[in-house]
Amino acid sequence: MPELRNIPLTYKEGVYSVVDFSKDIDGYNAISFDYDAQYQILTYDIPVGKSKREMTLYSVPEDELIRTLRAVYGKDATLQNLTATLNGHEILLYIHYENEEHAKQEIRRFAIRNADAIIEQIQQCTDVVARLFIDYYCDSDNMDYHAVIGTAAQMEAVRQKYHHEDSCDNSGNYPSENIEGDNEMLITMVRCAEGYPPENFQYAVEIMSKHIEEHALATLHKTEDFKYICAEYD
Repeated sequence: MPELRNIPLTYKEGVYSVVDFSKDIDGYNAISFDYDAQYQILTYDIPVGKSKREMTLYSVPEDELIRTLRAVYGKDATLQNLTATLNGHEILLYIHYENEEHAKQEIRRFAIRNADAIIEQIQQCTDVVARLFIDYYCDSDNMDYHAVIGTAAQMEAVRQKYHHEDSCDNSGNYPSENIEGDNEMLITMVRCAEGYPPENFQYAVEIMSKHIEEHALATLHKTEDFKYICAEYD
């Protein structure tokens, strides 16, 4: 099996796999990987402005990573993006932004697409809905964004169990599964952009939450006391 090699930040225009690059590529002007085979953890540094930012992926099958890694270079020879298909899902490992405005445009485009994926799942609910929660979390390295549906029947069960009306506004009290988009891509998109990742993440959160509010709520069969609650959790 080929080994995991450095991916140069500049190369001839085109799409390349691991075997297309030399084993002797200097790691200074390249993305270098550190793979922990025991725990299947991939660590690497990406260029962000004039500095580098460490990225970490978990549960990464080494053979799939090496076999499916793809590097795309543009006409100016700059590495545009780096992807791999892991566990049947295409993962974005790196994306290049021309400037701050380009980063915002790309994050916004992804945020709307990600919200649409969540909306599609929300709209599959045919029960009467009392609560729709948006829960999100960010600590710079780890980020999460998901929706939780609380049906009328579930809310009544929560009310009977906790005997407090405020308990109905806590998503953790509902048994519904989390409804997610592509959190892995979201993390990469915001961490590849210059500035503070939590601020970039919040930018995406606001876009997604507003899009879900505008396009999902009207399609639900809601109770009279329905609430749409967006909150960050610890």
